[in-house]
Amino acid sequence: MAPPFKVSPGQTLEGRFVVLEEIGRGGMSVVFKATDLENPGRPVALKVPLPQYSSGLGSWSMFQHEAEIGSRLEHPSIVRFIPLIPKKDRSYVVTEYVPGPTLASRVGGGRRLPEAEALRVMSQLCEAVDYLHRHGIVHYDLKPGNVLLCDDGSVRLIDLGMAHEVVRGRFAFGSAPLIATADYVAPEQLRRRRGQPSVDIYALGAMLYEMLTGHPPFEGDDPFVVASARQIGDPKGPRELCSNISEQAEEIVLRALRRDPAERYPTAAAFKADLDRPSQVRISGLAGHLVEVTPGRRRLRLLRFVAITGVTPIALLVGLFLLLWWCFQRKA
Repeated sequence: MAPPFKVSPGQTLEGRFVVLEEIGRGGMSVVFKATDLENPGRPVALKVPLPQYSSGLGSWSMFQHEAEIGSRLEHPSIVRFIPLIPKKDRSYVVTEYVPGPTLASRVGGGRRLPEAEALRVMSQLCEAVDYLHRHGIVHYDLKPGNVLLCDDGSVRLIDLGMAHEVVRGRFAFGSAPLIATADYVAPEQLRRRRGQPSVDIYALGAMLYEMLTGHPPFEGDDPFVVASARQIGDPKGPRELCSNISEQAEEIVLRALRRDPAERYPTAAAFKADLDRPSQVRISGLAGHLVEVTPGRRRLRLLRFVAITGVTPIALLVGLFLLLWWCFQRKA
């Protein structure tokens, strides 16, 4: 096993990138601002694994995978990856440095954006996500912390560490990336649906809900409870939390957050079309048909889970035993 890969300010990587300061930190990685000696005056961002994850094969392959996907993309609302000569043991990625706060620093905890600004920001994000989907990529970790707000009003979508290829077909099950943030997880994501663009549509809707109301669609201290709530019910209508939100904006949000993927926007482009022309959005009454997540519904789901995971296997074992006993008796 390779020794932990540690990076600190003042260090120079590959004789090219001079590390200046730490500018961000996540669950598995840390981001540094650095100077690119091959392009003097141009700052870049270095994303490296935290030392405790840097020695594992999975961490190395994840960063290489992100660099490979990023090198194929070119969109004004997606952070640009700096092309590097391929190197087998490189465990970091380099992107353009984009000054500006994350969307997470502007929303949540009751803080929200004016409706017009929220729709404008989400429109840009939908355009970026539509670009990803048309190029066969699902982001899979859309959240306010992965969006940078630039001084000129533009946005940058960052962190493709969990991105993966679109899997075509209705029953695309299998191994999927780990769920990152419960607040933005789609119901089918919890069922391990792999490579489905619909999970990004749901996450965009959850982000817009938070931008408009100051709160994520479902809240709670237990991330598993928060994540599972969206499988058995709907969030409160945005106008129930903030009465000055327009009916059109509420309709857009609730359509993106439908539990059934087939009832959401079919594409990010269709989502963007409504964001750009909210006055033309038809009010279908989604807000009047929301299913509340009650303790009773939670208990019913728990009983169903116990039945599936506990009672059903036992019943199968009993049935198998009786079948074997019957076969033995016939031979006797």
